Amino acid sequence: MSATEPERDAVRAYKDVIGELTGATAAQRERDRRRAEALKGRLDELARVTAAAEEQAAVARFVAELHWEAVFDVLWQESWMTLRPKPVPDPDADPAALDTLNDDLVRAADDVLDAVRRRAFGFSR
Repeated sequence: MSATEPERDAVRAYKDVIGELTGATAAQRERDRRRAEALKGRLDELARVTAAAEEQAAVARFVAELHWEAVFDVLWQESWMTLRPKPVPDPDADPAALDTLNDDLVRAADDVLDAVRRRAFGFSR
């Protein structure tokens, strides 16, 4: 049984359509692969930034803890003063201001320590 001319044309048209779809699918896969590579690069970059931010936050917490303990130790001897528990971190603090907040923390702790030293040694301003 031989195929007639219209049947051959239909088969050829079908194969042409399938060929175009195969080509389009391959092109889409290549675009998806490139996009996935770009997204992977962005994800890696965000992971590095996140790790750096977590490290910076850990250092800031450590420094705050050290200063709190130092101030607490010198004020413990001040019997007239009521000492309160360490404050909790401010959830509304601006993360972009971490350096400024750290500087303020160090300055405030130094001011307290200096005031206690001046008082202990009888110095006044």
